[in-house]
Amino acid sequence: MVAFISFAIIVLLFVVLVLIARANELTIELKEGKRDYINQSRINGYLMLGFLILMLAGSAYAFKEFMPLMLPKAASIHGVKTDYLFNVTMLIILVVFVLTHIALFYFAYRYNESFGHEAYYYPHNNTLEVIWTMVPVVVLTGLIAMGMYEWFAIFNTEARDKNMMVIEVTGKQFNWMIRYSGKDGKFGERIIDTEHVSPTNELGINWKDPKSHDDFMADKLYLVKNKPVLMKLGAQDVIHSFFLPHFRVKMDCVPGIPTEFYFVPTMTTEEMREYLSHEPWWQTINPETGQPRWQTFKYELACAELCGKSHFGMQRDVEVVSQADYDIWFNKQTSIYDATVKTAMIKEEENPTQLSATEENEGKKPQAMLAK
Repeated sequence: MVAFISFAIIVLLFVVLVLIARANELTIELKEGKRDYINQSRINGYLMLGFLILMLAGSAYAFKEFMPLMLPKAASIHGVKTDYLFNVTMLIILVVFVLTHIALFYFAYRYNESFGHEAYYYPHNNTLEVIWTMVPVVVLTGLIAMGMYEWFAIFNTEARDKNMMVIEVTGKQFNWMIRYSGKDGKFGERIIDTEHVSPTNELGINWKDPKSHDDFMADKLYLVKNKPVLMKLGAQDVIHSFFLPHFRVKMDCVPGIPTEFYFVPTMTTEEMREYLSHEPWWQTINPETGQPRWQTFKYELACAELCGKSHFGMQRDVEVVSQADYDIWFNKQTSIYDATVKTAMIKEEENPTQLSATEENEGKKPQAMLAK
C-alpha cells in the first residue's frame, strides 16, 4: 500500500510539472508570439549538436579506458571463433549506431525552425521502405547463419577426438565437485538414491563397481594444452552454469539432465601470463596483492547462474599445463576409494569396537559406504 501511494504521488508530481511547463509555454506564446518559438528551436538545435559531440567524445573515452578491462584473448580453438562472431556483430552495431545518431542530432540542428521556411512533406516512398527493410534482414540473416555454422561445428560429436580427456563436474550449493577417472580411463558407476548418496559419498559412487576404485577428486580443474576435453556436467540441487570465461565455455548444469561441452585449450597458464605481461593494463599493480596483475593471473571456473545466497563462492581455479606436467600431477592423486572407503575399513579392522561406536554416533558406518 505504501509503495502504491508513493508511486501515485510521483506520477501526480510528474503530471503537475508537465502542466506547469505547458502553461509557461502558452504564457510566453501569448506575450511574444512566433519569434520565441524560433529562438527556442535554434537553442535546441545547438544543444543537439553539443550533445552529439559530447556523446561521441564520451564513447571514444569509454572505449579507450574500459576495453582493456574486458577478457583477454580466447584460450581455446572455438573461443577464437566465438570472439570473431562477437567482434563482427559489435562492429556492425557500432557503425550503425554512430551513423544514425550523427544523422539524428545533426538534422535536428541543421533543420531547426526558422522564418520563411516550411518543412518539406514527404509522406511515403516504397523504394526506401524496401531498402531499409531488406538491408537489416540480409545483415541479420548473415550473422545468424555464421553463428549457426559455428554452433553446429562446436557440438558436432562426429568431429570429436577419440583420445579426448573426459572430466566430470557436478555443481551444488555452493561448490564444484570435480571427478577424474583413474588410470583405467573409465568412470565408476553412480547411483543416485538414498542407499548410495551420503555425506561421505555425495556423488553416489557405486563402490562395488571396480572402475570406481581409481577415480579421484581434484581441488582445481587441470587441463592439458592442445588436448581436447569433454566436460560432463551435472547438478545436485538447483540449476548452476558451468562458465570458463577465458575459454568462452558456458553450459547450464541442470539436476537430472546431464549436459556436456567439448573444447580444446590452446594456451597454458604460464603462456597466458607471458602474453598478458606485454599488455599495458595487465602491467599495472594490483592493490590487493602489490604485484603486477599479469603475475597473479589465473584461469577461472565460475557459476554464471544466480544459484543462492553464497553463489559468489562457486569459484575454482583452472590450470592448463603441458602433458608432462599433467602426468606428474596425475600420478600424485589419491583415489576416492583409497582415501575414504579403504581407509575406513582398515580402521574398523584395527579397532572395530571403538570405530563402530564412533561411526554409529556420526550415522555413517564405513561398511555403509559399500553398496549392499
